[in-house]
Amino acid sequence: MPFGHWLHTPNHRGHWSERYVFPYLTAVVLVSITTVIISFVLRRLDFQNVGIIYLLPVFIVAVRWGFLPAMFAALISVAASAFFFYPPIYDFRAHNWDNQVDLVLFTIIAGVTSHLATRLRRRDEIDRLREALIGSVSHELRTPLASILGASSVIANAESVKSNAHLSTLANVIREEAERLNHDIQNLLDATRISSEGVRAKREWIDPADLVNIAIERRHRVLSGHKIEVKFSDAPPLFQGDPVLIDQAIGQILSNAAKYSPAKTRISIEVGQDRQMIEIRVTDQGAGMTLEDEARWGQRFYRGPQHLHTTTGSGLGAWIAKAFIEASGGTVAAQSQGLGLGCTVIIKLPIPVQPPQEAEAHADD
Repeated sequence: MPFGHWLHTPNHRGHWSERYVFPYLTAVVLVSITTVIISFVLRRLDFQNVGIIYLLPVFIVAVRWGFLPAMFAALISVAASAFFFYPPIYDFRAHNWDNQVDLVLFTIIAGVTSHLATRLRRRDEIDRLREALIGSVSHELRTPLASILGASSVIANAESVKSNAHLSTLANVIREEAERLNHDIQNLLDATRISSEGVRAKREWIDPADLVNIAIERRHRVLSGHKIEVKFSDAPPLFQGDPVLIDQAIGQILSNAAKYSPAKTRISIEVGQDRQMIEIRVTDQGAGMTLEDEARWGQRFYRGPQHLHTTTGSGLGAWIAKAFIEASGGTVAAQSQGLGLGCTVIIKLPIPVQPPQEAEAHADD
């Protein structure tokens, strides 16, 4: 294809204008608008350092289009400052020494600001690409993994396999590892959802006793190697929240309690009321935490250094649980007496002042 024909194809022309024309044209427009605003302000206020205001269009262009368009915005900002606001007016020469220093300092600061904003933009693009890649790969893995889970469950329950201790062990290992992988993939999908879309919680009336019992039942296999104790206060009141999100949050906390606790140790779940809050406490007799672990509990990808080489995990479970509880209007935090002394995770969810019967009556009205 001849060069001239390629240059004038619609796709290339659109790409050329988007990459080279539009950013610089936008820089000119933003600097012009800023100049008008500064002129309006100077009529009413005695404001000397106009360069500070000109940093705004430079920063906007840097975040949106990168370093070179931002530096172009900085240069025309310097020209506009010298021409309209520094004596002699309507002359690009600044005779005053202080004004000359202002222009030099503005150029330096604009360059640094453009560089930092460009790095921020690139980091944001990398994060979006990573989230999209994680979400895509995770979705693609779910279909074959579901087949593996189904097949391993059928094989593990077959009479010929159950009667053979060696085959039974292998089948259970396959099923357990597939379940663990499925849990990790679900965490990745939840993490992608939280990062890219945010969490939109529904509002339903929930019985805390039913919620906790269902969460425990759904994690029966994970918790089967531990002694589970459940305590409810006298008739804990109903509260409003998203039952799916809160169930997943409690499930993450229960899974972590089982993961970081020795087999056959006790995991206790207490459900009660603290003022106008439903309080759910999950206490284990496991590895415990340091003060730094407590402070950083719930941060994305954070795992205590003492667990990095002893226990598998991604550091997403607590972060997901915290995001889901906070989306439902609650709070969650972890407490520990120290390493080896277990851990207590405390979930607090608000109880509406208005009982469900009255709320439904007002809704009907």
